[in-house]
Amino acid sequence: MTGTQVAASSSTAWSNWTKNITYQPPVGGGGYYFTPKNLGELKQVLKKAVSDNAVLRVSGQRHSQPPLVIGTSDPSGRPLYLVDMSCYADLGPSGDQTMVVDVVNKRITVNTGVREDQVDELLTRNNLMLRTVTAGGFFSIGGMTAVDVHGATIDAPIFAGTVSSFTILRADGTVVTIDETSSAVDGWKPMQFARVNLGGLGIVTSVTIDVLDRPYATTLQASSVSFDATSRDAFAQRFQQLLTSHDRVEVFYNPYFVWPITNEYFAACWDVVDPAEKLPNQPVPAQDACTLAQEDEFGAPLLPGEAVAEWVAIEAQKAKLSAGGLTVAGIASISKSVAEAAAAHSDLWLTEAARVMFMSYFLPMPAIDAESLGRVWDSLQVVGKRMQQGSSFYIAAPMEFRFVTGSDVAMAGTYTADPGTLFVNLDLIGFVEAVSTDQYPPALLQFFADVERAWVAMGGLPHNGKMYGFYDPKGPPGNYTAAFNPNFLAELRERRGAPLKAFAAYRQSQDPGGTFYNPYLRALLEG
Repeated sequence: MTGTQVAASSSTAWSNWTKNITYQPPVGGGGYYFTPKNLGELKQVLKKAVSDNAVLRVSGQRHSQPPLVIGTSDPSGRPLYLVDMSCYADLGPSGDQTMVVDVVNKRITVNTGVREDQVDELLTRNNLMLRTVTAGGFFSIGGMTAVDVHGATIDAPIFAGTVSSFTILRADGTVVTIDETSSAVDGWKPMQFARVNLGGLGIVTSVTIDVLDRPYATTLQASSVSFDATSRDAFAQRFQQLLTSHDRVEVFYNPYFVWPITNEYFAACWDVVDPAEKLPNQPVPAQDACTLAQEDEFGAPLLPGEAVAEWVAIEAQKAKLSAGGLTVAGIASISKSVAEAAAAHSDLWLTEAARVMFMSYFLPMPAIDAESLGRVWDSLQVVGKRMQQGSSFYIAAPMEFRFVTGSDVAMAGTYTADPGTLFVNLDLIGFVEAVSTDQYPPALLQFFADVERAWVAMGGLPHNGKMYGFYDPKGPPGNYTAAFNPNFLAELRERRGAPLKAFAAYRQSQDPGGTFYNPYLRALLEG
């Protein structure tokens, strides 16, 4: 196939990893899912989409839980096309490479269909490492930079904040590069929109990521600790010590803890050090995104026996004792995985997962001090008190929380005009069947709505790649709805304010015909 032909396409149904979204293409509508291998093929897909007045979006590893990639249909009746970048390559002297490392300047340029674990492997081979990582290496770089994916590095921004350059194919067929030298528009830098672009500016073909030296495998030192902090003051004191003595901290909270049988918190920590034992780097082999895509494998591998385990966990959410038992088992499994990754000198400890839904919120904390950490305690107790006092729904997995530095990225949950502001990210998990959110159990929806109301009242903003909007702010007190309630999205637009308006205006300037403007993105930006 030459670069002037339209890429291979298929017309099979599409589902995201959580399976709350399944798209069935129209019968007889032809191929809608394209897999370009180079820029020529990608441009032909774009040309076809524009000619057909279709909405064109990029499909990555399918972890996005909102209909950011695609919904069940388009109310406007426009055709829906998807492009999978897993096999796309345009880097290197011959334009056939997916990753190019600049060791001297500590940068790596990658095509966006590449997975994080592939990047990690190549960097390790070159004695380099990412500034911040997610626990699982199975996310595409395009997806990680399109939303506000974050790691556990305290003084680092979200992952997109470590990207210094974006190469984008725009709707008019031109290829542009956005970096820190790009001219400001109405007082806003284009990089503030390219980072967490929500797929709305065009097709991002490659990004350049700033990285760090890692001369030895032992440069990254792992440790872990289990402990209790049963009061607001004790929590603040313990976490002040933890956050000021480690570079990366990933914490898991067990609201069912019973001392001395179980602990309340498990913290996995990593530090960048000058090691006494200077072991050479040992790259962990990564799977190739293109090979996996050709086998119709996307996202996190599921745990063995996942179907049975899923049913057990769903049932456990109805009873405190069962849910507590699974939560304790979950922390034990996480501890084991962290230790195994540490033995391989890796921080990508999550290699397989249960299929779950997430609600994830960023809450600002101005400093690592008693008052800010007390607010983190309060946010955890929103869940903890419900679990202890009794509920119609019980979480059957530990809560996870991490700390990240805020930035000026317009659509990130960590947006701030105050440099140095920290945020805590809170992750809440629910085990669900493979159905749309309007079919989730009422008890689950009510619980998530109640927790969300409290986190919003504390100034929280949702993660763009997870579920949120479980209530109608204009409805009766205590109501709940399916995720992404329209009135919730309207209120969220008001809360985001000027950054959202600036992003919407810039998106319009880059894509005036709405080629990349799907119904969900429209609902986010204008209703």
